[in-house]
Amino acid sequence: MEDYIKNWNNIIMNCSFDNTYKMAWAKALVETASLKNIDSDLIIPFEEIADLFLKYYWDQTIYFDLIQGSNLKKIPEVLRYTKELISMYHDEKGDYLPKRYLDSKLENFNLENKNKTIKRIVKTLGQDVSWRFMNLGGETYHLYELNENTVILSLENAKLLKKYSDFLLPLINYRWTQMLESFNHSPRISSKVRAIDENKIKRDVLNKFKEYLDYEFDDGKRYCFYSGKELNDEDCTIDHVIPWSFMYSDDIWNLVYCDKSENSRKSNRIPDENTINALELRNKLLLEKLKENNKTGKRVDELKLAIEKDYVKKFWISSRG
Repeated sequence: MEDYIKNWNNIIMNCSFDNTYKMAWAKALVETASLKNIDSDLIIPFEEIADLFLKYYWDQTIYFDLIQGSNLKKIPEVLRYTKELISMYHDEKGDYLPKRYLDSKLENFNLENKNKTIKRIVKTLGQDVSWRFMNLGGETYHLYELNENTVILSLENAKLLKKYSDFLLPLINYRWTQMLESFNHSPRISSKVRAIDENKIKRDVLNKFKEYLDYEFDDGKRYCFYSGKELNDEDCTIDHVIPWSFMYSDDIWNLVYCDKSENSRKSNRIPDENTINALELRNKLLLEKLKENNKTGKRVDELKLAIEKDYVKKFWISSRG
């Protein structure tokens, strides 16, 4: 393997970090090189790199709200800018369902706000990330050239990056995942990162759980887990008590019937302890009812295991950090 790629590998695997900027930077450069037709040096404007930064942090935040740095009281600037833009997007669209960066139609949302965010990210990249990335253990690896104003860079070995991109991109994702695991208590982080990168994020329809959840009630009706309100078909939905963005899975022990308005009000907030205690009681009651009615299968086994292993309390504690 060429020394240039070995240096990339060395920095990716051994760089110091207190946030995920270096992996976002590495990914942006390698991804850009992999997609270009390269005849000579590759000149990359910082605006192009910043747009990729925004895409990475947008997707990881809007779906999973992943923590990207070690200091919980001072989140990384790029993440803060991204969250502010997501908030503006939600408020203007009135739609709080997560949308991928490339599917969110930002150009139709507010181009001025997007461009402002890009400029703020460019400033952070120039002041901090671009030159720090090449430093490792007191040595500087000349992976690219920065111009005097650090608003563009020149990749002299872009052809090598393109050639070895299939090796470097999974390595960057692996290292990014390691960093995220040191900052987050969230489960299934590697699956979340992979799903975003492979465009495989999918929220399954939860109607398949109704045949089990209906056994909770003896009168053939359905009631909201949170308010106790009787639900009709129009108002009734199924909710993840511990938010899906944290769990990234549909588990019967975490699913309840809910009034649609209550579901919207709850959003992605972590439930309080009283709600968790109520869910634990609901699960025990539901398992008893399923057994009484000789209901068997995968879902019943999952519910039984969750009660035995105390999944509700364990995942709730993790979600609170």
